[in-house]
Amino acid sequence: MSVSALPRIRNRIAVIAHRGGAGIMPENTLAAFQHAIRLGCDYVEIDVRTTRDGKLVIMHDRTVDRTTTGTGAVNELTLSAIRKLDAGVRFSPLYRGEKVPTLDEVFELCRGKINVYIDHKDAPVAEILRTIRRHRMEKQVLVYGSLDKLKEWKQTAPYIPIMPSLPQDYRKPGGIAELKRMLPVDALDGDIAQWTRELVQEAHREGITVYVDNLGFSDTPEGYRLSIAMGVDGIQTDYPDDLLKLLKEEKIPLP
Repeated sequence: MSVSALPRIRNRIAVIAHRGGAGIMPENTLAAFQHAIRLGCDYVEIDVRTTRDGKLVIMHDRTVDRTTTGTGAVNELTLSAIRKLDAGVRFSPLYRGEKVPTLDEVFELCRGKINVYIDHKDAPVAEILRTIRRHRMEKQVLVYGSLDKLKEWKQTAPYIPIMPSLPQDYRKPGGIAELKRMLPVDALDGDIAQWTRELVQEAHREGITVYVDNLGFSDTPEGYRLSIAMGVDGIQTDYPDDLLKLLKEEKIPLP
């Protein structure tokens, strides 16, 4: 099981639009993903779940309650029922009528335009993989998930790059090398508060990319500067427009 090549990026560090840029657009919608493409982001991050009738849809939460006009668990609703919901109006009346997209629709939109960072929530590996192959997205995806799920990915499709959050047990000198021996990860994720410059350097010595989450209180220009100073390779943000502006205007030197 060899380490795979990550998708190519266009920016100096990878700009990852969390749920498509949830601070500026209705999360996990085609409108958000299209906006991330227009901005020039490197990745959209999406959350994949399975409906009651076995279809792959994009939804972060276990239920549709928070982001749509409906209620109920994704895995207890059919695709037809989910498609009747409005996934945009709760963010803003400007996005009334946005639907919960399928993974097929996301790939149709993104292929050749932007990479897709798949947060594997609740779906069979084989079904996600079939969809990746059907759209010829093998070189444009990165899969995030639990260690157990990622082990299955490496066993099933070793050419698909994988990324876990760095587990607490491996946040020690030599820990990243130990993790790599157990599971040949291609990248590591995690909240910026859990990372240090030393850990980033250790990951790089092992040939592993570091994409951190600058979400919540750290999702600010000051937070981005801190991450860049640590030497990270990419930043996940709800405000990709702000990160892109900082990278363009401030010309912050990379370590």
